[in-house]
Amino acid sequence: MIRILLIVPYPELEEKVSLVLSHHAERDELDVTVRVLTVEEAPVSVEKQYDAVIARGYTARKMSDLNPQVPVIPLTISGFDIVRAMRECVEQGKPKKIAVIGYTQNFFEVKDLAEIFGVKVEAHSAIRHDNLSQIIAEAKKNGCDALIGGYSACLLGRSRGMLSVVIRTGESAVEQAIDEAVHTVRRVRMERMLAQLYKTILYSSTEGVVFVDRDGVIRLRNRLAGEMNGGRSLIDRHVKEELPYLNEKWESVMHSQRREVIQLVTIPGTKIKASVFCQPVFLDREIRGVVFTISDITQIQNLEGQIRRKLSERGWNAKYDFSDIVHESAEIDALIDTARRYAYSDSNVIIVGETGTGKELFAQSIHRHSRRKKGPFVVINCAALPENLLESELFGYSEGAFTGASRGGKRGLFEQAHGGTLFLDELEEIPMATQTKLLRVLQEKQVRRIGDNKIIDVDVRIISATNKSIQKMCDRGEFRQDLMYRLDVLRLFVPPLRRRGHDIEVIFAHLLREECLAQGTAVPEITRAAAECLSRNPFYGNVRELKNLVERICALRTGETVNEAAMRRAMYPEDLEQDGFRGEKAAENVGGTAAFGAEEAEKIREALRRCGNRKQEAARELGMDRSTLWRKMRKYSIQ
Repeated sequence: MIRILLIVPYPELEEKVSLVLSHHAERDELDVTVRVLTVEEAPVSVEKQYDAVIARGYTARKMSDLNPQVPVIPLTISGFDIVRAMRECVEQGKPKKIAVIGYTQNFFEVKDLAEIFGVKVEAHSAIRHDNLSQIIAEAKKNGCDALIGGYSACLLGRSRGMLSVVIRTGESAVEQAIDEAVHTVRRVRMERMLAQLYKTILYSSTEGVVFVDRDGVIRLRNRLAGEMNGGRSLIDRHVKEELPYLNEKWESVMHSQRREVIQLVTIPGTKIKASVFCQPVFLDREIRGVVFTISDITQIQNLEGQIRRKLSERGWNAKYDFSDIVHESAEIDALIDTARRYAYSDSNVIIVGETGTGKELFAQSIHRHSRRKKGPFVVINCAALPENLLESELFGYSEGAFTGASRGGKRGLFEQAHGGTLFLDELEEIPMATQTKLLRVLQEKQVRRIGDNKIIDVDVRIISATNKSIQKMCDRGEFRQDLMYRLDVLRLFVPPLRRRGHDIEVIFAHLLREECLAQGTAVPEITRAAAECLSRNPFYGNVRELKNLVERICALRTGETVNEAAMRRAMYPEDLEQDGFRGEKAAENVGGTAAFGAEEAEKIREALRRCGNRKQEAARELGMDRSTLWRKMRKYSIQ
């Protein structure tokens, strides 16, 4: 909204203004206040109330003097307005000589216009309202018996017995003044916005900025430049006196008219080492001064270090929370409550559980509820790397520590996890030699990179996970007992899925919804028989195996319902027979036969127990022929 004060000298002009406003193209954007006032009655200050003022003659001059921050638009007087007033004056009294009086009005054509009416005229231009009385007296002395001019001039003329006619403003002049006011206000607003924008950019800069004009006088500097130079004002002082280390470059740039760089300079009176960029400023193809951009090298180095740390830590964030653990069982409720208590402590945690039970989910949740939640959550799978690579990943290495070492060296995961949590997954796979070094880091809370002699302090909480008994590994000499005591402070046992009862169906439904959402398909209905079949499966692979089952069901589904047959087909896909000479030998060549056989035998025994030892029903549940079941029972000596 554009707020305009429009001052008119007589009531008739107010009516014209209202008419023009009612038809103006931008009337919805205008808030115009029209007031009938003489010069003496004009308000003193309007800066906070209006964006622009429109006034005539002396009133416009007065408002401009009193309100320098508000644009004042004059209502102009056209030649047609003068002709109209002159005709009216002639018709009213047939004057001998007319005085035409106005404020800075161009009256070059007044005499030519007077010839049309056969009268003599005398033009007077009064710069100030205070001069009106003197000018009118002079005009009367010169034989003028009539007067045309502004409202104030006519009032004084009538008081001296002169025929006086007001030069009235037409609608076109009013419309032109309103258009100019709108344009001016918008231009002023844009200039103010740009000025504020430039000021914000200048003062938010992370570098010191100084502008020195062509006379060597400092005309502008931002806050940082002042702080770098002892907090002095600098403004309106000569660069040679206040910033002597810039004076030589100022002279050089003014002479060469080209940008230059000071590679390194120590700012006098400080310990700041800076680089300075010198840029000439041109206006109308003429050099007007030099802008100096001062960069604190120490801050740049610190910032570079922070950026490197941030880049190396990118991705080290815990994504999951306790609320992401899908369950209904009371056992998991109690486990989450214990884990929350562990989160408040800063002691190391070991999470024990079978493969696929969600140990990392608990590890991330503990981190996100600990005092280290704003720090990194760094993960390493200890089984994924050979011994030499595992050691360099954990502890880092210096440049040239070994053939192929990265230039500049590399920060290890302990350094990257500083202030946060390091999650050691598959802890049992750490080689004995690395265990010794790991123990020392945990004891001393210090790490030394491979090939380096510098000791680095680290503040890291260790959460580890294993699917084996570390105590039994210690008994067999496969794991350092002193390291176990460092890691096994707070223990969390995540039960297998087969011990969580109804959780199997709950997690299955959750995973099924997620998979269907990812594929953009409708979630199928699971029949009761299919759900019972699902709940009877032991799921030795736990949630990981359950997720695989969900993906198979989504791939094999043929309708909107998953029945028992479809569930069995997905749960027990066909596989090579393991009985017979060839099958057994082939399985042995592949490796892992004993583990596979024990798992398969346990599945068969579970199915027979559930089916009351009815072979036909057990075979159907296991998704195999009865004859195949008999062969497997003989193979595993199952009665």
